[in-house]
Amino acid sequence: MGARAPTYPDLDSHAPPKRRRLDQSTIPKAKVKAIQELSVGFVIDSDVPFTIFEHKFLKELFYRFDHELALQIPWSSSSMTRELQRIFEAKIGLVRAELGTALTNIHVSFDLWTSPNRLSIMAVFAHFIDKVGCPQSRLLALRRQFGTHSGENLAHTLFSIIQQWGIGERVGTVMSDNLKANDTCLSYFFRQLDPSIKAADVKAHRMRCYGHILNLVARAFLFGKDAESFELESDINSMRGLAEQDLRHWRSKGPIGKLHNIVKFIRSSSQRSEYFKRIAHEEEYEGYRLSEESTAELEVVLDNETRWNSTYMMIERALRKQTDIRAFIFALEGEQDEAKRIPADDILSNEDWRVLGEVNEILKPLYFQTMRAQGWGNGDSHGRLWEVLVGMEYLLEHFEDWKGFYNEVTTETIRETNLDDLESIGLREFESRPTRARRRPARFDDEMYMAHQRSQTSRFTIAALPEHSRTEYDSLDKSPSHQISQMSSLPADHRAYIRASINNGWKKLDEYYNKLGDSPLFAAAVILHPRFGISWLEATWVTEEQLAWVRDAKAGMKDYFARWYQTNQQNDTEQSKPASMGTGKEEDHYTQWINSKTKKAFATSGSVSELDKYLRLEPQDTQEPIQWWRDHKHTFPTLSSFALDVLAIPAMATDCERQFSLAKLTLTSQRLAMGADTLEQVHCLKNWVRHGGVKLGSWGGN
Repeated sequence: MGARAPTYPDLDSHAPPKRRRLDQSTIPKAKVKAIQELSVGFVIDSDVPFTIFEHKFLKELFYRFDHELALQIPWSSSSMTRELQRIFEAKIGLVRAELGTALTNIHVSFDLWTSPNRLSIMAVFAHFIDKVGCPQSRLLALRRQFGTHSGENLAHTLFSIIQQWGIGERVGTVMSDNLKANDTCLSYFFRQLDPSIKAADVKAHRMRCYGHILNLVARAFLFGKDAESFELESDINSMRGLAEQDLRHWRSKGPIGKLHNIVKFIRSSSQRSEYFKRIAHEEEYEGYRLSEESTAELEVVLDNETRWNSTYMMIERALRKQTDIRAFIFALEGEQDEAKRIPADDILSNEDWRVLGEVNEILKPLYFQTMRAQGWGNGDSHGRLWEVLVGMEYLLEHFEDWKGFYNEVTTETIRETNLDDLESIGLREFESRPTRARRRPARFDDEMYMAHQRSQTSRFTIAALPEHSRTEYDSLDKSPSHQISQMSSLPADHRAYIRASINNGWKKLDEYYNKLGDSPLFAAAVILHPRFGISWLEATWVTEEQLAWVRDAKAGMKDYFARWYQTNQQNDTEQSKPASMGTGKEEDHYTQWINSKTKKAFATSGSVSELDKYLRLEPQDTQEPIQWWRDHKHTFPTLSSFALDVLAIPAMATDCERQFSLAKLTLTSQRLAMGADTLEQVHCLKNWVRHGGVKLGSWGGN
């Protein structure tokens, strides 16, 4: 007789099959636990509901694959939730151990987010170089923020997270966006870590998110000094259903506002979107575009105030779809119903399209800088702190190139432009061109100092960059403005509009460039990159005034090094010295006197000599700064520790933004009841697994 075929549960039966006790099963307990971990891993990584394994077809699939094993796994949602908590508590120790073996300080970034279920959530990340020399980021918390978002309240939440992880003594710098509340938060936070810390020390450890700076510059360029109030008024119009008022509101911003209204008109209706796509296909067919990439399937992109660079992407896509947009507007002109046509005031003229082309060229480097710097840990030249100072020098030259080119607004131009328009676009400010002045860093506040005016000559020298970075900057198509500008074909008011926008963007960029002087680490990050060194600053800051900045950068780095590294090394040395055997009171006093002089000599020649020795080096032929410093640890025992700490600092706090985007995918409309604690466990594990911090599903039988 043949073997009896196995029986499977009836799909229509509501009674679950009886499960044997695990200690009576032939299946290893470790294997069952591994399957449970993999099941939880599937839930957290794919954002499916915890009830997914209760689905009858999925259960039947498991039973047919391995009936005995499937019976041993508790598949209910409550079992999955308990297993999630067990795994989280087990794996958190592995991440804590990883932090403990890091080669560097633990740098922290944080940001706030309002979840779809209206909870205020703080994301906190740790950034460090692990024991094998790889940059790492680990999500420490996705914690609910109770109460107001005052600086003191934020500091309390942040400090409690750091204490929970036990890394208070390892915290290096903290990165966040540029809100005033965050300045207050970090003032409270660092004083909780060290009550004796000074205000200048807090500023030295406060890192400003480069991506947020770039976003503020772009918004200032696009919407002027009142960018935030402009966007707020638009939100209020939308909430109150004031469609016509919102159209007029955006229209007041010129061609960009008109384009916003057009794109919103197209995307606000599925029928219009389909009609637009059909026209695009017809235009492409009639144009016989045999050798060009098809753009017919591309949709127009609407800008979004919460998404960095969204206005640039809207303009860039519109320029690629310009023919289709013109054809769409023309096709609607025959509509009798006015509501089905683009308002006449929003139709873009030829001059408007040329303005959009100019704006696109001016914003392009900001977009590429954001894309480049947000790639934390990807290769030698992406997402590190040195990108901030180098990138801002690059962008300042970019803006000043365009600014000088548009600086030819004549008295006739001003007469041709309505005075109200001049006021709205900020042209009145051009009567006195602002000068750039490098502010004395806060750490030198006690010294007398006369601030030098920043020279308007070109400072950024691409030739001073290492070859691998130089080619990337060259690839940004940074042509001189006069080669790509369409200014000569623009009317006077359009030229004035662009010139005002350039000035607004430049002023915002210069404002935050000057704030870099609050911390010596931005310049130190460039100096401690072995392919740059002090030579890059000397080649970039070339005027007499700028050479003072080089001296400030060196002095600031030396002060920071002596304050936070030399002292620690002395303490370690003193703790490791054996107790001296004195021969008498006079001999003890004499020995103490010698030791005091020895300490002073060490302070002036020991650790500092490492820095002086490094500063005398020529730029090194290496694309791996972390590995270079590890290889030269014996030559620079203390300085290498400082350098690795600086190299561990990211340029942007984009990890928080990415985590919020992932959390939004988790909190779908069917999962809004998920609690904040469960959300934190899900996303911490997701981050740790995806970035190699922990593994799920391992067992001895594998």
